[in-house]
Amino acid sequence: MKLRSLFSISIATVLFCILSLDGFAQSTRSSYFMKTSYTRTSLNAALRPDQGYIGVPLLSNIYLDARTNTFNLENLTFSLNGERVTFMHSQIPASKALSNISDDNYVTTNLAFSIMSAGFYRGDSYWNFDFGIRANADSNVPKSVFELLKVGFDENETVTHDLSNVSLAGSVFAEIGVTNSRTFLNNSLTLGARGKLLLGISYVDLDAESLNITAGSEFWRAKSRVTLKGAGPGIKGKYDENEYDPTKQDFDGFNFGDFNIPGYGLGLDIGAVYDFKDVPVGFLRKLKVSYALNDLGFISWSKGNFIQLSSPETEVIVSPNDYSTHNDGSTSIIDIFDHALDDLRQAVNLHEDPRTSGYTATLRANMNVGLEYEVWDDKMTAGFLYSTRFGNYFTTKEFTLSANYTPKEWLAASFSYSLAYSAFKTFGLAVHIAPSRGINFFLASDYSIVRISPQWMPTSTKAINVQMGVSIPFGGRR
Repeated sequence: MKLRSLFSISIATVLFCILSLDGFAQSTRSSYFMKTSYTRTSLNAALRPDQGYIGVPLLSNIYLDARTNTFNLENLTFSLNGERVTFMHSQIPASKALSNISDDNYVTTNLAFSIMSAGFYRGDSYWNFDFGIRANADSNVPKSVFELLKVGFDENETVTHDLSNVSLAGSVFAEIGVTNSRTFLNNSLTLGARGKLLLGISYVDLDAESLNITAGSEFWRAKSRVTLKGAGPGIKGKYDENEYDPTKQDFDGFNFGDFNIPGYGLGLDIGAVYDFKDVPVGFLRKLKVSYALNDLGFISWSKGNFIQLSSPETEVIVSPNDYSTHNDGSTSIIDIFDHALDDLRQAVNLHEDPRTSGYTATLRANMNVGLEYEVWDDKMTAGFLYSTRFGNYFTTKEFTLSANYTPKEWLAASFSYSLAYSAFKTFGLAVHIAPSRGINFFLASDYSIVRISPQWMPTSTKAINVQMGVSIPFGGRR
């Protein structure tokens, strides 16, 4: 895996994740206030379904999510003579091409896949067991990268672009979780906690603390200070001869040894729900408030399965590729970055650092605060959910409003709108078919209606997710 491939993930993850993958937890926020939902326990350990269940193996919960502040076709492509062309087209002025690009352009993604799960009631306690796989990634591309691509080769004078803050962090791990929640104060207060044993599979963290490109019409002069951390079974670095300087050796990816568990860790989720049903003020009796902190924890990667590379702050001369192919409008966004990163790779001279120990990485913690108000007895509630995800290099927030309707005991639906990413172009919808016996099925998305290009990029929305699951209920309803 070449360094440019690692760097390209910050762009290419958009395409992959739009096909599927907040990454705030392992469930859509549209399901947070649905009492039939057993997956909402992952959003708040004190939230419980109204019936026990056994998840159908491999099908009980599949959750995929991606969000960004920039990477959609409306920001990166433009209409020209009846065609859609990239921001690199020669007839698109730089001022227009860069007008929708933020100073920091991020992508955050999450995948949660449950292999086995079950939940049951024992007295006032609810127990939940789950074993699954989780994967997540955060990436950031600063605006200066787009400026370099758009204007760096066309200017009559030499200009320096500061590309610092390019970053990519991601991990894949297995999770074994046990949740318990109990009620107190005449069932007004519910407290819950989830303990998790984490089995690390892989990890990557690319951080450009300093990366400056002085761009002329025929060359780049680059100075960099970059750190790359990686973990995986028996991971080792490999190097190739530098095509610009045969006396140098360039980092060219990783080799892996025999399979083992590279890292172990622990995690904790805590949550609380308070029902105002017994307060003396009448209109408050229909109110519930909830709070949760999730993914407090770490994974420690062992010395034999961890590698760290860094580049000394040295100067490198790079002869850039021919970018004329970008002017015809047919070159894709990924082609543009793939060509450019071939050259950016030369600016980062990574070499392995000696290490005497492994490495400990923290989880991506997240917080949920909810308000729910009953507007129709046992039929409909209105909900407000504030979610924050604390990422490696940036924090993302979302505000979700929902109307939650249960016309029958076996049927529940939620209609929601998320303020930060929907921009009045999409909404959320969740449907649970939940008979007390037989098979239960749910399908949910916080961003249901999106337009996707032939290249699988969102044309307008800045977020997309989907969740589905199949389970078998048991025990009586609560």
